[in-house]
Amino acid sequence: MIQPYLMSAYRDGGRGEAVSGRLAYDCWGLVRAVRNELFGLPLLPSYGAISPDDKRGLTDAYQAEVDAFAEGPPVPGAIATIWKFRLCVHVGVCVEVNGRLGVLETGRKIGCRWLSIADFESKYMTVRYYS
Repeated sequence: MIQPYLMSAYRDGGRGEAVSGRLAYDCWGLVRAVRNELFGLPLLPSYGAISPDDKRGLTDAYQAEVDAFAEGPPVPGAIATIWKFRLCVHVGVCVEVNGRLGVLETGRKIGCRWLSIADFESKYMTVRYYS
């Protein structure tokens, strides 16, 4: 189910286009694709013009979407947001694998990976979930 995403490449602004025969995503591109393709949820806005290094721009984009979501516990399809002070600096998406809930994420240094909720939360200082 998540294998095609785990095989994907990281690319700034990536929204699922093929690069060298592999799909390419940045963290927001992965979240929007997985929520739409695996969970049948509406496709979220692209925000592809915002650089992953523009944390203020990412936070502003998050603020534009947050009214449609409720903060709560991690559940399949929820967006996992990572915070440094008042800035949203990274996102992932909650996905169940073999009966275990975890977070699928991608990044320049890590590529795409799935971590259990406990492992994901241990990697980041402040994590909030929205569904």
